[in-house]
Amino acid sequence: MNFVRAFLASALGTGLARVLGALRDVAIAAFLGAGVASDAFWIAFLIPNVFRRFVADEGLTGAMVPALAKAEAEEGPERSRSLAASAFGILMVANVLLCVAGVVFAEQLVLAFAWSWREQPDQFELTVTMTRWMFPFVAMVSMVSFFEGLLNFRGHFFVPKLAPGVVSGGLVAGVVLFGTRFEEPAYALVLGLMAGGVLHVLINLPPLWQRWGRVGFSLRVDDRIRAVLWEMGKVVAIGIFAQINIIVLRQLATSLPEGAVTHYHNGTRIVDLAQGIVAVGIGSALLPNLATSVASKSWDQFRQDLAGALRLAAFLLLPIAVVIYVWAEPATALLFRLGKYTYEDVQVTADAVRYLVPFLLALAAVNIIKRVYHALDDRTTLLVVGAIGVALTATLGMQWVQVLGVPGLALALSVATVAQLAAYLLVLQWRLGARAGLASTLWPMVRMTAASMPLVPLLLWLEPFGSWESGPKEPLNWMVFVGGLSLSGVGYLVMARLLGLPEVGRLTQAFTRRFRRG
Repeated sequence: MNFVRAFLASALGTGLARVLGALRDVAIAAFLGAGVASDAFWIAFLIPNVFRRFVADEGLTGAMVPALAKAEAEEGPERSRSLAASAFGILMVANVLLCVAGVVFAEQLVLAFAWSWREQPDQFELTVTMTRWMFPFVAMVSMVSFFEGLLNFRGHFFVPKLAPGVVSGGLVAGVVLFGTRFEEPAYALVLGLMAGGVLHVLINLPPLWQRWGRVGFSLRVDDRIRAVLWEMGKVVAIGIFAQINIIVLRQLATSLPEGAVTHYHNGTRIVDLAQGIVAVGIGSALLPNLATSVASKSWDQFRQDLAGALRLAAFLLLPIAVVIYVWAEPATALLFRLGKYTYEDVQVTADAVRYLVPFLLALAAVNIIKRVYHALDDRTTLLVVGAIGVALTATLGMQWVQVLGVPGLALALSVATVAQLAAYLLVLQWRLGARAGLASTLWPMVRMTAASMPLVPLLLWLEPFGSWESGPKEPLNWMVFVGGLSLSGVGYLVMARLLGLPEVGRLTQAFTRRFRRG
């Protein structure tokens, strides 16, 4: 499988979905501002999205893809089809049970994320009601993640990565079509979410039927499905630690003044928009390759794919990190300074964004390295390192939130994620040694960092030309921002070429071939 081609397809789908997600966040910020209703919506939206990690996302695909690769390599395509049918049947039963429990225990779940809101009955009740209505979204996302695993295994990446953008489009449609139809406007977002959730399942069916036919439904349990369930059980345990991390951060955020939850959410969304397109795209394209290499014990190919993925991520993300750090306020103002979202809200959000830049880079690397552990069927390391990350985030967060407020949460998350990345790399180097190929990435990354540094004075010189308090309504802001990004991109590519980085030529050739085929 052509890794760069797979990455481009995955990154394109992810990029479109992230752009639609940014439009969603902009629409919600303008619609609700940063206050009681917006904080309630984001907590209610977060709760089912936390539980999706147990039955969806990288945990599901990380367990499924290696299992499918092994089954097909040892027993042929029919065995992989029967394995997929059994996994789908058991997954759907688990989703039904999970959704029923979420609806029944919604009050307790909200208290787990926002204990201080028990003293604010109106906000608490609003959050509980929205949580109950939105919990079935977990099952929808789980189905899409399952379809993604099957499609990735067959070399298709675009539609599953685009699907979350359909959900974002549903939320925007809810604001536009139903924003004035409810006494509590936030309920328009609930309606939009559920409509978008159904549609984002349906759009995956045509490519799935084309590559797999109709996926069966079976509750048969054999040795292979037991192995998958065992690995999924480890993923659930890993997920518990990750979700405790989120709960800790949201408990700390809800203890801060009104609007803090929204400020923190919007800051993380800017970072997600930047790193997600690259890291998620690379990780999705990488996992099938790694799983195949491990199954066939092709360690030279394994080393080449992993080193290439890390270098590609660093090449794309290092200049983005520089731009986000230096231009945190302009970027936040252009996205969110609309409607009820004030410039004071923008400034708090921008401060959080700056502290999240180390998190951006570390999380991208973690997302890639975790694919390696999934391919190696090593979830124990993920579990142990996840526990360390939770403890560190909670300890630092409780200390720094008292001093820095919302930016303190961001700083705690960054430090803990960097520490997790260091632990993953040390274990991987100890386990694989030269087969991991990590040493070959160090000098190229030094040169990439050097190529990014000239962007700092350029961006600092351009920033005063904008009137950022006016947000996106001021045409000059767009001219400065787009012009600055364009000059930064050109300058970085020129410096990278001068420093002899081969990624410039490889990406150029891949885009050129893709354009000619189109």
